[in-house]
Amino acid sequence: MPPRAAAVDTTTGVNNNSNDDILKVVKCDYLVVGAGTSGMSFVDTMLTENPNATIVIVDRNSQPGGHWTTAYPWVTLHQPSCNYGINSMQLGTTKKRGYERYDIEDLATGTQILEYYGEALKKFEATGRVQSFFDASYVFDEATGNHTIVSSSNNTIQVDCRKVVTVKSNVTVPSMREPLIPIDPQVNFIPVNNIPESLQSGKFQNYIVFGNGKTGCDAVVHLINSGVDPSQISWVSPRDVWYFNRDGLADFYKAMDVFRKLADVDSIEEAYLSFEKGGLLHRIDPTRPFPMVFKGPVMTTEEMEQMRSVKNIVRMGRATSIEAGRVVLQEGTLDFTNEDTLLVDCMVNNLYGYDFDKDFTIFEPGRINLGPLTSLFNVSMSAAHLAFLETKLEDDDSKNKSCYFLRGKEYTNGHPSFLIGSIYMEMKSTEVIMKIKGGAKFYMNSRCNGNAPKHFKGGWWKFLWMSFGPKQMAKFGKVLVKKIESKGYSDIDHCWGVETFAQANEVAA
Repeated sequence: MPPRAAAVDTTTGVNNNSNDDILKVVKCDYLVVGAGTSGMSFVDTMLTENPNATIVIVDRNSQPGGHWTTAYPWVTLHQPSCNYGINSMQLGTTKKRGYERYDIEDLATGTQILEYYGEALKKFEATGRVQSFFDASYVFDEATGNHTIVSSSNNTIQVDCRKVVTVKSNVTVPSMREPLIPIDPQVNFIPVNNIPESLQSGKFQNYIVFGNGKTGCDAVVHLINSGVDPSQISWVSPRDVWYFNRDGLADFYKAMDVFRKLADVDSIEEAYLSFEKGGLLHRIDPTRPFPMVFKGPVMTTEEMEQMRSVKNIVRMGRATSIEAGRVVLQEGTLDFTNEDTLLVDCMVNNLYGYDFDKDFTIFEPGRINLGPLTSLFNVSMSAAHLAFLETKLEDDDSKNKSCYFLRGKEYTNGHPSFLIGSIYMEMKSTEVIMKIKGGAKFYMNSRCNGNAPKHFKGGWWKFLWMSFGPKQMAKFGKVLVKKIESKGYSDIDHCWGVETFAQANEVAA
């Protein structure tokens, strides 16, 4: 695919009406590398908040959508569609009076998301301020400082930009990489994407699924829904984990009521057990020791029962290699027959690419590094938030002081405290944005904001009643922040590195 340009050309010396022309130089304010969720959300907010910004998008894939372009066929969103995508265009199908409604069952499919981002790109390009280049790579020459786009046909485009915007989260699904461990070539080892055709072949009688995160759970549930008896499945689960209960999240305000218990308990373990009792969290085996892993996967009660029907759960640590007829694990081995066993790769490294070093900085001279989550499990809102800061604050120091996120390997390792730390960081970021001119309006009216009143039954009236009525949700954030910063939890002796951030009142409103 040759480079594609916007309807109105912002390049020099180029006639885009001719397919024979090779684009040599493009001028823009922002060069955005990556057209996944973060990149597209950033571009959308930048176009809305800065009416003069010009943007070039470059992506190695043939279309926008990032990892969704290679996701497994039956994948859907974890979160409701009303909070995903870009702020200026709806994705959710559950609506009232023109507004998308919070509906925990309204989960866009991978195909729908790719179509959505395709339409978003058309919308961007129609402004005349955006050009896009797909099937292309970005090259930065440190010696010269040159930014170059190289197309699949080896055409090179020089980019003269004010800032380059890159996505540092590096979300990688099994279909995007080689196996993480050595695999004997005789073994039938596949990425999760290849399950449907493998089932259709009828060759396999037994299945081994590696990984018990969201992808592993989806693989197990899909196998069972496709007619595989649970007794035919072995599930390599390195560690017991916590899962969000989708059914417990169906009533947003009821769920918030359960979350409020964070202000009353004395430990993270007590908090999780109260969430489990309140229906917000669940685990495969409640009789086993308290799970020490939480990364945010969401499963329904029905799916959890299907997962529990798999009795051969292999708890011997991570797989280190797979030999012909044998899986070698950290704490033992698992034998299988080569001919009729399908091994499914659902493994993941670290925190899905969201594990940032302590010294990670978002805003730098000439560069913006997207990826950190300033909004709980919400990539779309986080990127929109950073774009808003870019348009409203003058210097990088003020911008960096305005966004709080988890950083440091010890805080992004999937420990149960990860959830509380993420909530804490979002509250700190929200406190700051509310003090920036136009920030409250932007935040409360953003469709990607999971707390936006317009998504919920009762709208602003219900939101205000919950915030300032008997529930006093408006006080919850301040109470929780105070509890954390005063070391009010017996099993947390830190503030997730927030000591490295400037306090909100240091940022000029």
